Amino acid sequence: MKWLVLLHVFTAIIGVGPTYFLHVLYRTRQSAGEFKHALRLGSLLDLFPKVGGSLSVISGIMLVAWSPVRFLDLWIIGSLLLYALIQIVIIGVVTPRQKQLRAILEQREELQDKDMLPGDIQASIASINNWLYLVSAMGIVLFILMILKPVL
Repeated sequence: MKWLVLLHVFTAIIGVGPTYFLHVLYRTRQSAGEFKHALRLGSLLDLFPKVGGSLSVISGIMLVAWSPVRFLDLWIIGSLLLYALIQIVIIGVVTPRQKQLRAILEQREELQDKDMLPGDIQASIASINNWLYLVSAMGIVLFILMILKPVL
């Protein structure tokens, strides 16, 4: 059981961790070339939440199934809901906006790699960052629920 707990904790960290790093990549004040590179790095980082998050959910369900904890405990329901919300925001909001920005950058032939990003792209990046801050906050609450395991 200790190995399963260890697997669960590590995969949770690996699964949620990259969302805290994306804020560094998606800065509004950078050149077009820097942002293109940031988008490439961001797409590479997407692998970690997909694999780590999935393994974390599977190992978490196994931990609950093999322990006296009930699936109806507040912290388990809250954790699963938060995880689902994080996935919905990332998959349904952030990823499509990233793809849209990538397409916009490819269409703007006049925008050179050394040029600073125009205002409309900066506004889109700021919007993505706002969603990422929401995801980061939900991730913190998720970790708090996992550590403190509050019950009613």
